[in-house]
Amino acid sequence: MATKNSKVTNSKSVNNGDQSAPFVVGTLSHNRNIEVWCNWDLVELSDGSQKAQCKHCGSLLSKDSNSTLTKHVKKYCKALKEATPGQVQLSKDGTIFHYEHNVTRDRMAKLVIKKALPFGHFDDPNLTNLIRETLQPRYKHVSRRTLKRHCLKLWENARKDLIVCFKNLKTSVNLTSDVWSAPHGLPESYICVTAHWVDPDTWQMMKRTIAFDEFPSPHTGENIYKIINTTIIKYSLEDKIFSISFDNASNNTLAIDKLKLKYKPIVDGAFYHTRCVAHIINLVVQTRLKDKFVSDFIKAFRVMLQDVFKSGKERYQDYKKLCKDVNQKMIGPNWDIPTRWNSTCHMFEMALKQMDTLKTFHTTLSDDYQVDPFPDTAWSNIKTLSTFLKVLKTSTTVISGVYYPTSSRVLSELYLIATNFKNFENSSDMLRNMLKPMIEKFKKYILDLPPVFLCAAALNPILNVPGVEAIIEEIYDKLDMHEEDPTLKDKVKESFNSNLSKLYDHYLKKYGDKNHTNLFKSRSSTSNDETVSDPIITMLNVVRDETVKQQRGSEPSSELGRYKITSYSHTMTSEEYNNFDILSWWKSKESEFPILATMARDILTVQASTVASESVFSLSGRVLSIRRTRLTPESLEMAICLKDHLDAVDRVQDKTSLEDEVELEHNIIDEEEDDSTEVESNDSDEDCTEVPVPKRPASESVAPATTKRSKK
Repeated sequence: MATKNSKVTNSKSVNNGDQSAPFVVGTLSHNRNIEVWCNWDLVELSDGSQKAQCKHCGSLLSKDSNSTLTKHVKKYCKALKEATPGQVQLSKDGTIFHYEHNVTRDRMAKLVIKKALPFGHFDDPNLTNLIRETLQPRYKHVSRRTLKRHCLKLWENARKDLIVCFKNLKTSVNLTSDVWSAPHGLPESYICVTAHWVDPDTWQMMKRTIAFDEFPSPHTGENIYKIINTTIIKYSLEDKIFSISFDNASNNTLAIDKLKLKYKPIVDGAFYHTRCVAHIINLVVQTRLKDKFVSDFIKAFRVMLQDVFKSGKERYQDYKKLCKDVNQKMIGPNWDIPTRWNSTCHMFEMALKQMDTLKTFHTTLSDDYQVDPFPDTAWSNIKTLSTFLKVLKTSTTVISGVYYPTSSRVLSELYLIATNFKNFENSSDMLRNMLKPMIEKFKKYILDLPPVFLCAAALNPILNVPGVEAIIEEIYDKLDMHEEDPTLKDKVKESFNSNLSKLYDHYLKKYGDKNHTNLFKSRSSTSNDETVSDPIITMLNVVRDETVKQQRGSEPSSELGRYKITSYSHTMTSEEYNNFDILSWWKSKESEFPILATMARDILTVQASTVASESVFSLSGRVLSIRRTRLTPESLEMAICLKDHLDAVDRVQDKTSLEDEVELEHNIIDEEEDDSTEVESNDSDEDCTEVPVPKRPASESVAPATTKRSKK
């Protein structure tokens, strides 16, 4: 109800020249439906009556029901008739501008989803008035409910498009899945399912989050099976699943076994279950980082950093002044998070960049008996441990990509990790004590390595089949895995070749060997003066030359046989090697190897990790924030899946517009300055953020442990 106390005088009046007619004396405040009354003012007339006044044409209506007011705006308002939606307007800069309110609402909905904002972000009368008075008079108020309905409609349309896409898809799909517990003390758990495939036309990696369902306890294999099976049926993927990537939990294995029984995957399901390699690396590292001796050492290092950065503003400013005096950049520490071992490695790396100033400053404090000393030998251990962990950290990053195949890179990364173990065998006492249990756990995974990773590596033309066999030998030798069984390497190679042949036979039977005899052009005998000088590639070339000599007596007729004996790295220049794109290569070979190209397109969709699902959990931790704990499971799934869909359209799924770390309660933020920034020694106000990017050759090849690696 309106009250006279809320009357605002000096409002515009409408009397049409009739001095005896009542005129407007003020505007009254009210709490009526804002979606209707955004076009109306409730005014008081000189005779004491109240009417609704159109903000556009000034008409006064005594009947102010919602239906009457809405009908006037839609049909009878002369001002709006003259300014129809989409009417051309001239902007201040002289350009032509078309205003469409539906477009505005659509862009608002997408912004809310992409930035994980509340649905009521624009549901503010003050914002509505600001836009009308300064930007667009015809802007209509967008309520929370309206925006949420629009977001749900966007996701429903996107889901329908995905279903049609999968129905018509002429290639296989890989699924990844993981389970997540909600933050902020909420009891719910959720299961995420993402789909990955290579587009048959563009040969680009595609990824979509297709399910984010509430997953109540118990998290049994039977319940996991039900959700995965429901998702497969919902998206018409019954005959398109090549592989499913899970972590190593036993309930996932039970779910996979039941899915195998129902869908009967190819090659007796040998490629159907892929275990997350990033999870294996995490288990290997956590084996020793949680050891009391190592954890106490890391804790002492953390305390040393806190002595400098978190012991008062005065000490912090003293250290900042020291960095300025010696012309050294001061970098705030990246504090480690207990659940992420690579954050510990990052903390070491950031500290080592300013080791000299930290040592000097902390030694001064300890000499004055203000803090406990941190000895030079400890710094030496930090340097060694950081170098060791960096290889594992980079490998985790490389196998967690979105827009390039990761399955073909696993074998290379495992080789680098095995080499890393070998290189540090005679290192410091602390690291030697760490290595033994880590190597034993790593060996168990190597023995149970999913065959899909070996076959995917073989479809990297730089490695090819002989290269894979050579790397298997190198890994087993470096880890001394042949001591108990000298024939173990031969058994693994035999199993690998058998699985590759069975897989090829399946595709040959399904698609037929098309025109291969006229397309074969041997490249093994050609050479190039600019060939790659990588020592590992040189070793692989020698192995392949020997294979070619052995098989030269009878030229193979099958695509797989011809592919095996062809040396592609012989003719590859350094530029081609460093910019090698395996998907583009196979796209260019579709006419020469039609069956193998189809097989490669399917096997390269397999994900080496479940990071795609885990990154969704990071986003969901922000979407289901402490201020949005009342989101329904349906709204949460819509917000998560629609954001991923919108990011896919822009090809930015490998980036995030939200904060990198979700565990905000673990982040220690300085009151004076953001610790994640780097402060120049000249004490300028400009921040420099240090974000280390792992480097690696663009090719899929194995590189020595000293080679810089980058994620393409």
